[in-house]
Amino acid sequence: MKAQLEKSFEVPQSGALVWDHLIDPNKVMDCVPGVSIDEKVGDNHYKGKVGMKFGPIGAKYDADIFYDEVDADNRKIILTGNGVDVKGNGNAEMTMTMNITDREDGGSKLDAIMDVTINGKIAQFGSRLITTVSNQLFKQFVTNFSKKLAEAEAAA
Repeated sequence: MKAQLEKSFEVPQSGALVWDHLIDPNKVMDCVPGVSIDEKVGDNHYKGKVGMKFGPIGAKYDADIFYDEVDADNRKIILTGNGVDVKGNGNAEMTMTMNITDREDGGSKLDAIMDVTINGKIAQFGSRLITTVSNQLFKQFVTNFSKKLAEAEAAA
């Protein structure tokens, strides 16, 4: 099952502060519900866990997360992740492209395009449920990330 999701949100913080958080997996990944970083394997390669619930079924993946492109000049990041269900019930892959642009009022806008492929038990629920769950996770991420940015801005 494949799905493409496009998401955007705005924050009042500067693009520089947003960028500093997005390129640091230890600052951004804990904002994503169910995601944890366990170890840094290489310069742009991390191992972690991704867990989520889709209706009555939950999935937990052992994941590899890669920062494939980190373009500071254009404030663009391309992340890929792939994971295998810890119970052997499938796998998932994602490619996400994020762009940060400065707003005229001094804040920032983040645009993300995610291409997601899910195989196994979870795929049987179809893209509609995947999209619904993704929307909920994205809302939680925006709330968590916005709070973290506000705290970092207040501490600076």
